[in-house]
Amino acid sequence: MKKIYTHIAVALMAVLTMTAFTSCDKDSEIAYDLDGIWQGTIVGNYYSSRYGATRTDYDTEIRFYQNGAFSRGGTGYEIDRENWTGYTTRFDFDWKVRDERIYITYDDGFQVVIRDWETYYMGNTMRFRGYFEDYHTGEQMASFNLIKVSERYSYANDTMNNDSITIEK
Repeated sequence: MKKIYTHIAVALMAVLTMTAFTSCDKDSEIAYDLDGIWQGTIVGNYYSSRYGATRTDYDTEIRFYQNGAFSRGGTGYEIDRENWTGYTTRFDFDWKVRDERIYITYDDGFQVVIRDWETYYMGNTMRFRGYFEDYHTGEQMASFNLIKVSERYSYANDTMNNDSITIEK
């Protein structure tokens, strides 16, 4: 009888060990889904906070690079294009997912939190929409609606420059 309990205990420990090594938490799953290239629009006073701009709508491309498959964050950059002039601006950033919120810290020190967001599929296309909030005040700055145009993009393939943004509507 003791031998049976020993075998059951060993089998149970093996199953628990496998589960521990193969499961990932919700934040790393979110980070994995974000990894890639997203294009669309951001509308609101986000740009007046960033650039002092008077217009409220820009086309944007955001590239999230996850630091490994089970990481909760990484690096990336955002390219914004003024619709009325075609002028583009690029900002690099670090990002992380914590408690299902996405925190972005730009190289110039500007910080935002993405809250009340969702990813969903429309046809075969993954979409990402939600709100940017000021990290320090919690003030809602803008809404965004983005389409995932590329999965698992790597720096080695990154040849894009500031004036080559292509936005898919």
